[in-house]
Amino acid sequence: MGIAMKWAPMLLLVATASLAQPLRVYSEFAAINAKGEVLAPGSPREILSPALVRNGFTSFQVVIQAPKGTPFTLHVGLNPADAVKVTLYRRAGDRLEPVDLPYQGDSTQVLWMDLWTDRGAPVRRVKIEPQLFIDGDWVIYPMEARVAASTVPDDVPVPKGSSTPLEAMRNFLCGSKAGGGLAREASPDAPRDTTGPHFRNVRQDLGLAAKAPRDELQKVFGACTGPPPADPEWYLRIRDYLLRLR
Repeated sequence: MGIAMKWAPMLLLVATASLAQPLRVYSEFAAINAKGEVLAPGSPREILSPALVRNGFTSFQVVIQAPKGTPFTLHVGLNPADAVKVTLYRRAGDRLEPVDLPYQGDSTQVLWMDLWTDRGAPVRRVKIEPQLFIDGDWVIYPMEARVAASTVPDDVPVPKGSSTPLEAMRNFLCGSKAGGGLAREASPDAPRDTTGPHFRNVRQDLGLAAKAPRDELQKVFGACTGPPPADPEWYLRIRDYLLRLR
């Protein structure tokens, strides 16, 4: 009884800390609803030390969960100050609307954060920290990103007949072997706008894939036939491989 009473305050503190997380960062592929809740995957990737491609964009979703009427201000701290160029967008239905930093709001928000890394950026670790001021206090999401040696080539061609990153990579690797039926399948949460940031980012991947050992990349991707993976973050295994290339 005494031991339970002794540890009760600490357990309460841990439980409270695990629940009270008004600021989180997710991959671009996590399916998140307007309430800031992750619908899929069940265990989304933890974004703490992501790799950044040079001469290209790396994108994340920033979720701020705040009761309606609770004002907040979001900053993004960089060290070094010129490590990357940050562009922020607010999700409005199926569209992304550009917003300025620092960004102010007073309710739950799902934001899209683009990080542009220059071609000549040195391969190193850089700090990128979304910083939320809410209820008179600061909440910081620490990210120590890794600038990768991988560099997106200029003038990457636009792939035809693809509407999701998975389909675009499948068509690149498999061509007609993928099968027409499979090429049309997609997650209901997948973006269909081929001018959007998902498609822009997969164009970068295809530019890197053109220089990759084809057999190795095929092993990472897997078979040309089969149903689309249920996990929307499955595609990250392809990007992880491409960002390890030099």
